[in-house]
Amino acid sequence: MMCRASVAGIVLLCVLFGAAASQDVAKPAPSKEALTLMFDELPDMNALTRVATLGATRYAIVYQSVDPNAGKTGLIDPNALIQGIANQTSGELPIYAMLDFEDPFMDALQKGPDSPECQRTVKTMVNAIRAVKQAFPSTKWTFYGTPWLPYWLDGGTDWVGAPDSVKRAALERAVAIYAPIVAEEDWISPTIYPKYEPSLLPTMSPSLVVEQGRAWRAAQVGLSKLLGRGKPVIPNVCTWWTPGGRADFCTVVKPRQFMEDQILPAVTAGATGFALWGALPYTIDRVTAIDQAKYSKEKNFGTPEWRAAIVKDYLGGVKPEDWAAPAVRQRLVADMSRTMADAIVNIRSWEKLQTLPP
Repeated sequence: MMCRASVAGIVLLCVLFGAAASQDVAKPAPSKEALTLMFDELPDMNALTRVATLGATRYAIVYQSVDPNAGKTGLIDPNALIQGIANQTSGELPIYAMLDFEDPFMDALQKGPDSPECQRTVKTMVNAIRAVKQAFPSTKWTFYGTPWLPYWLDGGTDWVGAPDSVKRAALERAVAIYAPIVAEEDWISPTIYPKYEPSLLPTMSPSLVVEQGRAWRAAQVGLSKLLGRGKPVIPNVCTWWTPGGRADFCTVVKPRQFMEDQILPAVTAGATGFALWGALPYTIDRVTAIDQAKYSKEKNFGTPEWRAAIVKDYLGGVKPEDWAAPAVRQRLVADMSRTMADAIVNIRSWEKLQTLPP
């Protein structure tokens, strides 16, 4: 566990980041170092060429499916993991890679640092990342979504309105859980995905909803920066609305909203880059598949939600007669890849010119 002085520093910085989130988000000055920009997959060659000119590169995500027993046992088998990575990549990995083990690992961590479940999970995650670092030393490794802070705090409070004592308790708990894992990581990647769409929360002020989200993201990045002790902090961001809150799930986040609510608060808090996630080949495969049985039924993020969002955002409101038609697939590959590429262009434009999309 970190010393008390370090925890106090985290509290102070997160309070400051929360305050900064309510101010003019176009003001933070970029670092002299160029932001590291990465994407998981871009299936369209035109989009790939476009982002390559901006210095954006691919990062690899190793999903827990490489270790089929992990979800049942709650343990990561280093041998299965290494073999799975070798099979998946032929041993050719990019500079940055991420292990994504979520179920039951994330819930087990939240049992708390004194629980056997959490301690067991920390140990297996530490052993796993040590194993892949040894097996693939030319690649920088991290775990998805570590460290993690809750969006909502005790009593339904948030990172804007919660008393310092409540924030401190959440931060101390997160430090105790995640410090051993972050200590092994080469780069830190908290998730700061979009969760709450202000227009869908009529009982709350839209400006407060925005401020809450920005403050949470700043706290996530601030905690990562201090736990990382100089390591790159490259949070996961997404240009589509994701589950975990209330939104028109799977629809595209407006470009300016993406910049103001995800990118700029994170830069203010010390992010050194961004890892854009979309899983586009899988998403497009799922949406256009005739047989849906082999695809997971993710709550608020399954095929029905994606198809409805795609009709709205990419198909002009017209549902295709045949989702499996090659022309539909080709259009989605081009258009959805362009959405991610546009986001990378917008980040670089702000970084160089301090301009935001309309």
